[in-house]
Amino acid sequence: MKDIPQPKAYKTGGPPTNLDFEKALMFFHAYMYGPVQGKLRLYSARGVRPGGVAMSSDWEVFASMLVRDLGTKLGSGIDLSGYEVKSAEDGGSYEYQYHKNTGKDKLRKDMEVGHLFFDHRNNLKNVDLRYAHGSWLKEQFFESWLKQYPEPYPQRYRKSISFGWIKQNGVLLMTLKDGEVIFPSIVEQVAEPGSKEKPPASKPSPKSK
Repeated sequence: MKDIPQPKAYKTGGPPTNLDFEKALMFFHAYMYGPVQGKLRLYSARGVRPGGVAMSSDWEVFASMLVRDLGTKLGSGIDLSGYEVKSAEDGGSYEYQYHKNTGKDKLRKDMEVGHLFFDHRNNLKNVDLRYAHGSWLKEQFFESWLKQYPEPYPQRYRKSISFGWIKQNGVLLMTLKDGEVIFPSIVEQVAEPGSKEKPPASKPSPKSK
């Protein structure tokens, strides 16, 4: 990977830097981007309007490969071992759902882990991935959500974070265009063993909007 200017030190929760683009893009092309483009051609020829382009589980597996986190999800909880994965289409908000029996514990856990935010457009031809640690989101979102927690509790408690907030305060990790990485600049898809990759330049801490 081409060297990227080193940002100021993060107090906590810096972005993942050892990204596995090769393995992640193999999955993306084989199971997400490729099938969508193939279906679009068939649907277009028959005048059929396509539905959703990817499931949340697709984004979780894609993220898992990219950040090298196999995940340990059993029942409700964060999506991967150290990350929550969210996706939205064309600038939509990122939804968080908290279930009746585990919601408060999940909300507290969200404050401690990293969050990966995918934004996709044009049937996966444009994909951005941004990162924000839970500690960055805590004051602006999670703490207030916890204080507003409904009692008695409904079946699900739904909240959201706007794309605009994530775009302004998150760290851009990756941009895909037509299935290819255009950010960051990649010289080698796989880093040499023992190499130390540098994280993308960004703000050291988020600012409330």
